[in-house]
Amino acid sequence: MRQRLKGVIGIVIMFVALIATYLWVTYGQSEVQSVSLLVAQEDIPKGTVINNAKDYFKPQKISLGSAAAGAIKPNQINLLDGRITEQFIPANGQIVRQTFSNNSLILKENEFVFKLPPTWVYSIPSSIRRGDKISIYEIDSKIDNKLNTNEDIAAMLTKGKQESIFDTTVVYVKDSTNREVTDTNGNERLDGTSQVSAIEIICTRQDTQVLENSVLSGKKLIVVYK
Repeated sequence: MRQRLKGVIGIVIMFVALIATYLWVTYGQSEVQSVSLLVAQEDIPKGTVINNAKDYFKPQKISLGSAAAGAIKPNQINLLDGRITEQFIPANGQIVRQTFSNNSLILKENEFVFKLPPTWVYSIPSSIRRGDKISIYEIDSKIDNKLNTNEDIAAMLTKGKQESIFDTTVVYVKDSTNREVTDTNGNERLDGTSQVSAIEIICTRQDTQVLENSVLSGKKLIVVYK
């Protein structure tokens, strides 16, 4: 009886092992050795304006060995809105940064490029780049005179409006010699060609009026990118 029970247990263990192996080979292994990337939903011709990226691209599991260098992930899809494709993209083709190598951006009828005066800005990331989606917040322009401790800084930065004045897109990032600031040696944001001096953004007349009113009321601007 005991010998028979051992045999049954042995068969059950073997059966469970076979199922586990099947599940690993079928699902687990591919899940561990793959990554979710954006691919084209259908053929996209060169020169296509991406008005709404979600209409053109979809997430898809790609094996790590087949993932292209510079492939864009699903959580970065909003960065593609307003871009123009620089080359033909076949259906299910991976979306890589080189596809938008010139970071082409288009303006709507009521929009224009506006240089954000450096004197208006209190803080801007040194790693900001052309094409970034940014949010602009306001802060008391006399903040430096009111700060004594690190705790004061944290309190002042969170005091007042919690929502941004408005969100927009960076068109150009310039250094003090009016040269575009880019990444060096292909190291994304790790090292820039020079220090950021000013940025130019997409605005409407209403947006610039909001910024002007904020500065005239004694505020400075804080720029952050997403």
